[in-house]
Amino acid sequence: MKDLVANFYELWGGAYLGSFSDQMYDNDLYFSVAIYSILVALVLTIAYYYVIDRPGTAKISIWALNLLVGGILSTIIAYVSANNDLTEIFAAIGEPVPTSFSSDMLVFALINAMWTVLLMVLLSFILKWKSPNSSYVPF
Repeated sequence: MKDLVANFYELWGGAYLGSFSDQMYDNDLYFSVAIYSILVALVLTIAYYYVIDRPGTAKISIWALNLLVGGILSTIIAYVSANNDLTEIFAAIGEPVPTSFSSDMLVFALINAMWTVLLMVLLSFILKWKSPNSSYVPF
C-alpha cells in the first residue's frame, strides 16, 4: 500500500523529488496526507450534492467553486502536514530541514490538489444521480 500511494504522489517517477521523496516515503508521510485528501473530497462532494443541494446551487459555476475549495484545502493540508512532519523528523536528529524542501513541499501540495480534484470529479459522477436538484451537474 505504501508503494501504491507513493507512486501516485511521485507520478510513477515523473515527479520524484530526490531526498524529499525519500524522506516522505521512508517515514510513511504520504499515507496520512492521502487519507485527509480523500476525506476532504468525500465531505465536499457529499455536501454539494446532498447538503447545499438547491435549485440555485445546481450550476456548473458552484460545482467548480466546490472543486476549487477542495483543491485549496488539500494544498494547505499537504503543505502543512509535510512541513510539520519533516520539521519534527529533522529536529529529532538535530539538523535543519534542507532549504530545497520548501519548493518540493509546494510541488507535493500541488500534486495532492490535482489528485483531490480528480477524485472529486469521479465522486461527482458516482454521487450525483440521487441528488434532487444537482443530478445534471457537472454534465
